[in-house]
Amino acid sequence: MTNVRSRKKIIQRDGAFYRDKQEALDHLIHLEKEKKPIHGIEIVVLTDISVETDMYKTLWFTSQKDVYEISRVFITEKMGGKWNYMEFKL
Repeated sequence: MTNVRSRKKIIQRDGAFYRDKQEALDHLIHLEKEKKPIHGIEIVVLTDISVETDMYKTLWFTSQKDVYEISRVFITEKMGGKWNYMEFKL
């Protein structure tokens, strides 16, 4: 099993869009401007054959209060190292 070597801003796999950290933060600004709800965020490790996650890298929202700021902090703090892509659950 090898890690995805070529860095791309957005990777589409099985209908899901995985964004790197900068693309995720940029997309978050777009979602906030459009006032689109965010139901969850999942930070993942993408390999050539799988998508791996961890319960500490997933955040679900029960309310939209402060959702954009909470998302910004979560992405900034939790993405890094091998955890280099994320998916918005809209």
